[in-house]
Amino acid sequence: MKQLLPATVFIDGENVPTQERNAAMVALPNGKVLLASLIDTAGYSSAYQEKYSGILLSQTGFTLGSKSFDAGGYAFGRKKDGDSVSLLVYNLGGDQLAEIATPKQENLRPVKPLQIVVADDGSARLYLGPYYVALAGK
Repeated sequence: MKQLLPATVFIDGENVPTQERNAAMVALPNGKVLLASLIDTAGYSSAYQEKYSGILLSQTGFTLGSKSFDAGGYAFGRKKDGDSVSLLVYNLGGDQLAEIATPKQENLRPVKPLQIVVADDGSARLYLGPYYVALAGK
């Protein structure tokens, strides 16, 4: 992953550092990879920090929940509303493409800021803390 994850990504007019320690990679069934990483928004405006928390870089089309995305780069953020959390996905220009509800897994251990977990049946989940969304190749 160290060779594939860029040190910075260009999102919505800003060159933002990625966080290698909070990054994950998964090989999709077609052999292509998807990288997910939190980004370091310290020093950016509070509005920018609220909007963006990470990036997704994929060699192939993929789905998050029921939403489909083409190969490429995407930014994501989280929106909390009471006890529920939604994953917001943006193109790198800052336009919102999707809002995806994320269930909470109460018994997840260990809880990490970001991780991708692949089950025995090959299905995968992208976790942001205890909240997750199904992840699959197209």
